[in-house]
Amino acid sequence: MNMPDFEDDCLGCGEPLSGRQRRYCSPACRKRYQRSKTPKLLRTCARCGQPFSEYTGRQKFCGPEDRDDYCDDLLSEEDDDRSARMAALAEAECEHCQTPVPYSGRGRPKRFCAPRCRTAFYRAQGVNL
Repeated sequence: MNMPDFEDDCLGCGEPLSGRQRRYCSPACRKRYQRSKTPKLLRTCARCGQPFSEYTGRQKFCGPEDRDDYCDDLLSEEDDDRSARMAALAEAECEHCQTPVPYSGRGRPKRFCAPRCRTAFYRAQGVNL
C-alpha cells in the first residue's frame, strides 16, 4: 500500500512542518495560501493532455493564459460540434404530424408539437397512457 506524500515545509510560509502537520503550519497559512493567486498544482488538461497550472480546486482544462494553439483548435472543434448538435435539435419534427418542433435550448428536446399529437401518436401505437 502506498503511503501519501506529505510536504516537508509549509506551503503558505515555507517554515518546516512538525508533528501532525501535513501541508500547512497553521490555519492562517492555509487560508493565506488558498486566497493567493499563485498556481497551486500542476494538472493535465482533459482536452489536450498538456500540463497546466491550476488556480482553483476544480479546474480541468487549460486556462486562457496556459492554452496553446493545439488546445485552441480542439476547443473550436468542440464549439463547432456543439453548434451542429444545437442546429440538429432546432430542426426536429413532431413524430405524429411532422411539423417543426422548436427547441428551447435546455434539456431534452420535445418529440411532439402538442399534447393532442402525443395522444394521437400513442393511440395509433396501441399504448394506453
